[in-house]
Amino acid sequence: MKTLLTKALTTAACAAIAAVGFSGVTLFQHDAYAAYYTPRLMVTGSEISKDRVNAGDEFDLTVHFINESEDTHLYNIKIAFNSDDNNIYPVNGTNVYYVDSVEDEEEFDVTISMASRSDLDPKPYTIKVSYEFEDMEKMYYQDSSEIVVPIYQTPALSVSDMKLTKNEIDLDNKTSFSMKLNNTGKTGIYNVAVSIEGDMINNVDTVVGNLDKGNNTSVDLSLKGTEIGSGEIKINVTYDDADGNSYNITKTMNLTVNEPVQVELAAEETPSFNMVYVIAGVIAIVIIIVVVNIIRKVREKKYA
Repeated sequence: MKTLLTKALTTAACAAIAAVGFSGVTLFQHDAYAAYYTPRLMVTGSEISKDRVNAGDEFDLTVHFINESEDTHLYNIKIAFNSDDNNIYPVNGTNVYYVDSVEDEEEFDVTISMASRSDLDPKPYTIKVSYEFEDMEKMYYQDSSEIVVPIYQTPALSVSDMKLTKNEIDLDNKTSFSMKLNNTGKTGIYNVAVSIEGDMINNVDTVVGNLDKGNNTSVDLSLKGTEIGSGEIKINVTYDDADGNSYNITKTMNLTVNEPVQVELAAEETPSFNMVYVIAGVIAIVIIIVVVNIIRKVREKKYA
């Protein structure tokens, strides 16, 4: 009986030891997996301080990070911002940002002031965000993400050679207006239109169309005097960029519209002026005839 009891106790003890042993192995393996789980620092998004970044503008870039590890702290985090050919660069001269430590599953932001080169073509540009860090065991890790920043160019349209063939005209008469439009920017200009308005003239307008970068075109319009007076006429130039944003240029010129000379009055004065000479000529002829007759009669009496 004792032998059977002893064997039973021994079997139970061995089973208990075995159970503890297997459990211990499982726990050890879990702890080992947790201790050496690769930590991950991730970029979850970004924001730009301006709705629209034009070439040459400064702006603040905010990048959102998260430590995705559930039980691993990160240390000595070094974050660098770079772009190809230094198209977008840090304003303060350094592109590196440091963070001492980040707890597990902690989120944090990094904001850096940047600027874009003024000669950039309008298109999206990429900023590479590289980051290096260590875990609790001093293991070194590195990763990177990319952020796209659209860069725009403000269209540049200039007006030159603006002139009127006549700065003074009579009522109902016309003068010619001309000018040159020059696209001096780095992007195309669209839906260009010109209108001229004033109190003394008929309002006129014309559609020029699109103007590629580096190109120019001439505008010629005829203006008719409709009201007597002197003052400014307004020349309005409107155009759009590639995104449909509208722009406007306004110039002014002086013009005088005079009351025309009365043609009827001039016609009446001309015959009166000529009649004086006619009458004078007739009187002179009569005088000459009279004088000739007197001389002739005197001579006849002398020789009678």
